[in-house]
Amino acid sequence: MEKIILRYRKKGYTQTQLEAAALAFAQAKGLSDSNMIVYNDYEEIAVFGTEKAGKKVEMSLPFTQLEKWVK
Repeated sequence: MEKIILRYRKKGYTQTQLEAAALAFAQAKGLSDSNMIVYNDYEEIAVFGTEKAGKKVEMSLPFTQLEKWVK
């Protein structure tokens, strides 16, 4: 069983779930080569990736939207 990394609104999320949510979010935004960092103090996940034009970008995935992206 995988350890719970983040608890938010009485729901626990594992590292695998958070990474999958960040990847789905990045793909929906058109980013490739994505990775993420969890910022508990800001209640968000910072998702980093590359746009089609090659520009590096950072986007914010708020914890309030996790249910939408976690499969």
